[in-house]
Amino acid sequence: MRRLGPLYPGAVALVHSTPWRWPESIGNEARSPAWVVALGVPIGVVAWLVAAAAHSLGLPPAVAALLGLAMLAVASAGLAERGLAERIERGGSHSPGAATIVALVFLTLVRAAAIVSLPPTHWLGVFVGTAVAGRWAAIFLQALGDPIVDDDSPRSLVATPAPLWLVGAISAAVVAVGIVALGKVAIVAFALVAGVAFGLGLDAQRRDRGLSAPVVATAAAAAELIVLLAATI
Repeated sequence: MRRLGPLYPGAVALVHSTPWRWPESIGNEARSPAWVVALGVPIGVVAWLVAAAAHSLGLPPAVAALLGLAMLAVASAGLAERGLAERIERGGSHSPGAATIVALVFLTLVRAAAIVSLPPTHWLGVFVGTAVAGRWAAIFLQALGDPIVDDDSPRSLVATPAPLWLVGAISAAVVAVGIVALGKVAIVAFALVAGVAFGLGLDAQRRDRGLSAPVVATAAAAAELIVLLAATI
């Protein structure tokens, strides 16, 4: 695997943040934050291809958009949704099972309503922007807090905390992608995403004394929702 050279960190990120199974074993090594975010682009493109193919086969735009949204979750291994559920279960609710179901249903319905309201010509930019934004939120949050040392999950958005210069470079690239995909509203959307991620970090520090895989996945889920809503404006 080392023969991949500079692409090896990308293979590690691919295996640990998507459903992809590599032919040979890849250990639980440090995951490059840049690669974790960059993988949002092909994930978004795959979701768009599914939606576009369904639409070209004659399915109604609403159904095709929902299929693309489903593929977005599948291609990301459901990390945002699963992490959100785990975070709620740890939140001390009197009825955690019900709370989890309500939160996931609400998230799904709002995401579905947002993507269905968009014309097919906007799907590519929105799917790519959504996938990239979610992964960026997870990386941005980890850059603010201490490294996560208790991530035993084979798949998560946990990565090696990036230095400030790399966080700035990744953020600039993500905002540029967002502006191309959504227009100037992306600037406001990413500002909201950064604020939500910061708030989740403060809450995790108060409740859990640090970050965890479910916390960064929750940040990703919130970021995806914000970007999808911003796309409808």
